[in-house]
Amino acid sequence: MFLGTPRRWWIASGLLFIAALVLIGTHVGGALGTPVGILLLFVSIGVFGMSPMRYGRSSREPTTASPSTPTEADIVIVAEPGPRPAIDARDPTDV
Repeated sequence: MFLGTPRRWWIASGLLFIAALVLIGTHVGGALGTPVGILLLFVSIGVFGMSPMRYGRSSREPTTASPSTPTEADIVIVAEPGPRPAIDARDPTDV
């Protein structure tokens, strides 16, 4: 993985990018080659943008299918909030 992206996503976007450069640079396909090449260029950017990216320590660990169940140490009990403070309001005509 490079930049947290799995290798197959790099290969897929790389192949689309190379195909786009070939179509744009060599004029293969005539007048239709350049627009298709530009479209492939944007598709390669989109494929790389949609790829799953993980960073940090968790990127080295395999993903699990189901999350772990919370333990009692993970559960936080929140106390009920107290009464709201009073707001000193003034008459809006005094401004």
